[in-house]
Amino acid sequence: MATAESSHDEPVPSAEEPNNKPEWLIDIVKEQQELLTVKTEKQVDEKPTRPMTRIQKVNKTLVRESNKACFDPLVVSFGPFHHGKEGLMGMEPRKNVAAAWFISVATGKTGERANTITPKETIDVYQKFKKAVTFSPRDCYADHEFFHKPKFPTESEDLMPMMFLDGCFILHFIHLLVKGSSDDLWKSSHDLNQPHIVRDMFLLENQIPYPILSALMSILPDKEIPKAWIMEFIFTFFLPPFEFNFSVVGCWRVLFLIFENFISPIREYHLLGIWEGLYDKGSEPVHLLDLLQAVLVGGGASPNSSHGSGYWNYYFRPITELKATGIHVSRGNFWMLKDVKFKRHPINSHLVLPQLVVDDSTETRLLNLLAYEKCSDGPLNRTVTSYVCFLDTLIHNTEDVKELQCKKILLNRLGSNEKVDELFKNLATNLSPDYNVYIDVINVRLSASRLQRLRASRDQCHDLSLAEDLRSRKQLTLEGHLVKSYKAPSNLVK
Repeated sequence: MATAESSHDEPVPSAEEPNNKPEWLIDIVKEQQELLTVKTEKQVDEKPTRPMTRIQKVNKTLVRESNKACFDPLVVSFGPFHHGKEGLMGMEPRKNVAAAWFISVATGKTGERANTITPKETIDVYQKFKKAVTFSPRDCYADHEFFHKPKFPTESEDLMPMMFLDGCFILHFIHLLVKGSSDDLWKSSHDLNQPHIVRDMFLLENQIPYPILSALMSILPDKEIPKAWIMEFIFTFFLPPFEFNFSVVGCWRVLFLIFENFISPIREYHLLGIWEGLYDKGSEPVHLLDLLQAVLVGGGASPNSSHGSGYWNYYFRPITELKATGIHVSRGNFWMLKDVKFKRHPINSHLVLPQLVVDDSTETRLLNLLAYEKCSDGPLNRTVTSYVCFLDTLIHNTEDVKELQCKKILLNRLGSNEKVDELFKNLATNLSPDYNVYIDVINVRLSASRLQRLRASRDQCHDLSLAEDLRSRKQLTLEGHLVKSYKAPSNLVK
């Protein structure tokens, strides 16, 4: 008893005293309560939004010895992550040329009049740019420890010259490729490796915020570089050449699409319409890679992600196996990766897939899109990831690649079918697709599979019935022959 009483009289440790409250935990609960209150006050039908997206480093699960070069720039750096690296400094003088071009366009003194630009006019243009940038560029990058390096002082102002020069170079490069130019950069463009520059512009770690480009474009008179030009740039370099599949669309639809895509004013209006379908009014891309992802995915992509690995493997097999069961593949008329359809027909069903160009830049482009979709604050959908996994399901060997080539779904510019097969096997490693992206296709395919099984079961029953009937007929015939051939014994006849 004495021992028990003494145990009650022992002092309570200070860490366990009632008045020593865990303030840090209370703050966490209050913060979550405030977030929940804000969330419940929003309208129910409001479109889901994502947190502020920052430019991040590549997720290490995607990086392997065989592909790590796909994430690093070859000739030019944009933004701070690769700035000043050896091998990329040769393009810095070209950024100065682009800045001089931008100043000349912004002041309206192009051509020979560019020599009359005064220092005051130059300063005015730069001040307008700084005023148009209403955010800190440093806050647009997730790796804050990166800026603690000696080459990046603490002041955010030190990133503004980099943003200005990089933004001018990007706009100038798009301008000369889409519309052409007669300035110094265009005249010396014969020694520019344009495919490498385009490649470097769409690397995840080699981005500048798109609002920087918007700030620069807002200074130019008469919308010298409209959004349609940027869309034209993406369509030219990343989407398949325009070609109709007449078996998919009707005659009037073909005529409309021809006017829409080949008459310049109508095409610019069409490209602006695509832009408006990708982004709500008042919103814009996070960066150029985000714009490319949005164009490839298309508007209306489902933001609800329910990730499952290989769910569709139960319903979609390699192309050659699908063909053997009466399911054929055909090419659609649109570029959007979510534009996959399964069309069920009484005789032969069709899996309709968008066309995809496979060349030397495909691995780098897709890997960086996959890395972007892996970012914690990246896109609300993982359509590129899902499409890569879906293609990996359809491609089992070179015969599947050959079939996709014959149907013009894959435009193989790598050379051998073995390279394409290996490419998608490697790309699909360590990916977690969102099967909801193609849930409608799965449901139709599932319905077709059930119907196919019912027909097979019916045919099997019919075959069994015929076989049983045939066996009965044979049995009766055999018994008839036995009766006819039967001879009674002579003693019975007597």
